[in-house]
Amino acid sequence: MFEIGDKVVHPYHGAGMVTDIEEKEFLEESGRYYVIDLVACDGIVMVPIDNVQEIGLRRVSGRRVISRAMDILASTPDTLSSDYKERQALVQEKLKTGDLIRVTEVVRNLAWRNRQKGLTMSDNKLYQRAQTFLASELALAKGIELQEAMKQLQTALNDEQLALTRDQF
Repeated sequence: MFEIGDKVVHPYHGAGMVTDIEEKEFLEESGRYYVIDLVACDGIVMVPIDNVQEIGLRRVSGRRVISRAMDILASTPDTLSSDYKERQALVQEKLKTGDLIRVTEVVRNLAWRNRQKGLTMSDNKLYQRAQTFLASELALAKGIELQEAMKQLQTALNDEQLALTRDQF
């Protein structure tokens, strides 16, 4: 399914590159694993080849999906529940999918909430996780460094959130 050099996204760990395919023995069973060098941290993740679909490992999004994600950042945010348990459950559910569009919605919605009401410590952790996930995929998709992708994301959020605020008056 994937080859060495492929750019992939793990639904929990974010984007990375397949650097090796290894045979490993675990609990007396042998299996093949993708070794993925992660963009957002100094680490690797090993994914059993037999469980790729179950885990949700996918290729980095293409230009059209990336463009759609950037448009979502500029769109009107969804209203989030004022009940923090409900809000966090919804956010975590979206993050678990590893879907670029759903993660982008989380970033947009939490950025907006942060501007309007501020974030709880838990909300802020989820917001940081979503931003890092999104930036890691943008970095691989665009062929840029993570820092640059994070800067582009912050610029897009600041510009669009400011425009949305002005549009409300």
